Amino acid sequence: MIAQLLNRAVTVDNGRMIQSVLSQLVTDFDDPEVRAGVAAGLELEDLTAALTMASESVEREERESSGQHGFEPDIAERRGAEVAPLDDFSFFSRDPVINNIQSAIEEWLEQNAILDENGPQDDRRSADEAPAVTDRIVKGIEPFRMPDGRRLFGPFEVPSDPRWAACLLAKGLRLFRKKHPFNPKPADAVRIADHARVLLVGDWGTGLPRARKVADEMRAVLDEGKGKREQHVIHLGDVYYSGWAREYKHRFLRHWPVLPEQAGEIGSWSLNGNHDMYSGGYGYYDELLADSRFTRQQRSSLFQLQNSAWRIFGLDSAWKDDDLEDPQTEWLRAELEKPGGQAVLLSHHQLFSAYDKAGKNLGEKLAVQLQKGQIRAWFWGHEHRCMTFKPAENLPYGRCLGHGGVPVYMNHDESEPCPAPGDYEYREYLDKGLERWALFGFAVLDFYGPTIHVRYINENGREHKEEWVKST
Repeated sequence: MIAQLLNRAVTVDNGRMIQSVLSQLVTDFDDPEVRAGVAAGLELEDLTAALTMASESVEREERESSGQHGFEPDIAERRGAEVAPLDDFSFFSRDPVINNIQSAIEEWLEQNAILDENGPQDDRRSADEAPAVTDRIVKGIEPFRMPDGRRLFGPFEVPSDPRWAACLLAKGLRLFRKKHPFNPKPADAVRIADHARVLLVGDWGTGLPRARKVADEMRAVLDEGKGKREQHVIHLGDVYYSGWAREYKHRFLRHWPVLPEQAGEIGSWSLNGNHDMYSGGYGYYDELLADSRFTRQQRSSLFQLQNSAWRIFGLDSAWKDDDLEDPQTEWLRAELEKPGGQAVLLSHHQLFSAYDKAGKNLGEKLAVQLQKGQIRAWFWGHEHRCMTFKPAENLPYGRCLGHGGVPVYMNHDESEPCPAPGDYEYREYLDKGLERWALFGFAVLDFYGPTIHVRYINENGREHKEEWVKST
């Protein structure tokens, strides 16, 4: 990722610039020279819709951040008098338009600007003083300026013609508005060994140096299990910023812990997340799921792994945001009525939370199954933290694993009590730098017949928690 694009103020400036360019393109669309300069396939409708959406989102973003709520520390808790907010150095929005702006500007810069691959790790102090947030910065090219001389790209330089970025945004938002058709057919159920190993990682698709460290540690676990256990790796969703095809290529598939030559040996699976849908899900369905490592998933966002004691269901809570698009509720209901092992659900969005909004729609859609006690455990991502929960909403084991690759502050001390309904929150952070960047990590599920041994491992390969998930 490019350091400057992780700055909220710069992103807002970029949005204002693109908004101005889109307005001019819409006004002059009947001019043959203007139309000739518009990307092939874009119509006036696409530019007008992009202009409206960008104007609304940028204006809203100027008033209030759409970023990572719940992670900003109080000023008194920061470790430096001049330390800036999280939005200055790790801005990951939940607004699809803002994300597409970041995707468009990044692709534009990658094609046209000079990138320093060895720049400061978070572009704030020096590499020795601050932990890694990004590994690239943009270097000196003449900035684009408006007719009044105003410089819109803030602290970095860009090429002189921004129409390409505006057209890229319009293309991304056209996909968002006309999203990829939902595949209602679940992948064929896959039988796994009673002593299989399953690795889970959530919100990992940033491609950042520390996310790549997580992949390295996952690969070490896979190497240790080679020849001993059948193994699978499952991503709980979200490739940043907006699930563009190039983002899957460079941030996900390039660093996925299962190597291409291991496709037949180790299973790969991926849920659909809200960021995957910010460009309509086309990159998820047509780039990620088309990769040979994900062949078992059969281009579906729904899947099932089963052995004699357990059934693992991969759900899609993102095609219909924070909800379950039909017919997956009926599919899950029918499957749970069949005799078989205990159910473990996987989704991107959470059923409940100690910090964020609860998954109201998920709870309503699966209320009957929860009340019947048909769901034994549920792992999700979305919130960029690692947290386990006390039994709640008739779910014995609820677990959040969204700490795979997005930098956030750890703004709670180990001595602070865990807010309800949580009973454990991983609170270690990098021990250098001026800010408390929370450590990334993943989970390893080793199946032992009717029990599952779960190990929680951080980006440095250290196990910080273990537990046993037991069947009834």
